[in-house]
Amino acid sequence: MTHPTTPAAAGTGMALPAALYLDLVQIHSTPYASDNRDRNGSPKSALYGAALRARLSSQHQRHHDRRAVQQLLGVHAYRTRTTTLEAVKDLTGRGWARDEALTAVQMLILATGIKGLGITDNGGTNALLFLPPAAITELADLAHQHRDDFAPHIAAAHTALAKEIKKKPATDDDTEAPADAADGEVAEDANRTNVLTAQAKKITASKTGFLTKEHVLRILRTRNAIVAAYGRMLANEPGSTVESAIQTAHALSTHAITTQIDSFTAVDDMIKELGDASGAGFLGEQRYNSATFYRYSTLNVTKLLDNLAGPKDAAQATARDTAEAFLRASCAPRNAGKVSGTAPHTLPHLMYAAVRTDRPVNLVGAFEEPVPATAAGGYLAASMARLNAHAGATHRFLGTGRIAGHAHLTLADDQTFPHLGERVESLEEFVATTLATIDKARG
Repeated sequence: MTHPTTPAAAGTGMALPAALYLDLVQIHSTPYASDNRDRNGSPKSALYGAALRARLSSQHQRHHDRRAVQQLLGVHAYRTRTTTLEAVKDLTGRGWARDEALTAVQMLILATGIKGLGITDNGGTNALLFLPPAAITELADLAHQHRDDFAPHIAAAHTALAKEIKKKPATDDDTEAPADAADGEVAEDANRTNVLTAQAKKITASKTGFLTKEHVLRILRTRNAIVAAYGRMLANEPGSTVESAIQTAHALSTHAITTQIDSFTAVDDMIKELGDASGAGFLGEQRYNSATFYRYSTLNVTKLLDNLAGPKDAAQATARDTAEAFLRASCAPRNAGKVSGTAPHTLPHLMYAAVRTDRPVNLVGAFEEPVPATAAGGYLAASMARLNAHAGATHRFLGTGRIAGHAHLTLADDQTFPHLGERVESLEEFVATTLATIDKARG
């Protein structure tokens, strides 16, 4: 069977694979810790293979990985509801009054006409916007460029908002919030959004307006390497949506776990030194577990290239840098929950990277049956052996013709993993070998 390909790259005479995926797998032992907690403060868990497993949510991992990738690349994007407030800071630095700047920027956002996108009582947006820093500057630039045009609309909006405030019924006791305070705040948010939306429609009116929706939508559609890698979704605005090139699975322990309860005390230093009393200043309970995790993520190199704007050569260079950051970020330190009292800064015992030209392959099926502890104790050796065996079964099932190359890095000196490709001896070699495979596969 021949591999599906795209047309030959200009001037190279070589056909590129239609798809190129970088799969990254880790076996990672963590100590007594609470890295990722649920709303009750317990370590997150999941049922898999009819057994309770420790879990690190994909959102938790992506957040930490994205921060590491940003630091490594020196490129940032911010997922926040405070885009408007950041643009206001820029404008006040240019001499705008805060109320004037806030109203102008909010009207710009509402001028997009995106259904459901509104303003909250703190001045931010009710939806998270994921944008590069340059987009916030562009938003401020657009407002500043049309400052005189905005002036009558700002005045009209402030007059309308003052009338809305007068309509609000007074309460007998201003020191106590009414029982439906939350509903009242929502109503106030809606009122402000409605008033500003009415003015925003005049700003973009076809005959009298000085802006179009596209002026602002172009800014909300701005992307960089981080947005291209991690994707973006803005409801009811498909033009801003970017399909993520990186997919991350929930990390699961390779074995069944039991949550452990720690009854802890906090000593009152002053009382203890004075000897006036015995006992603790505070008593409490915290839940922890210890686990050997299977972690999996995949980078669609082809999708990343599609997502990147600009000249082809620049996009290819950025994609390569992003792939390198993706590999290195998986081994970066994480600011885990309860980190001060657990310091769970361990390294993965095994990292496996496979560059494929057909599809991504998650090897979690190796652990559908929980790994039992070995006679000597622990789960690491058995987990790594199970992963190697399952990779071999996968190779028999799919064949190896679509694996452009694969390699592994391990702390285990007494085990071999023949189904995990070439063994390398350092993170630097692991990254270099994988990137060389991607370069070769891309021609």
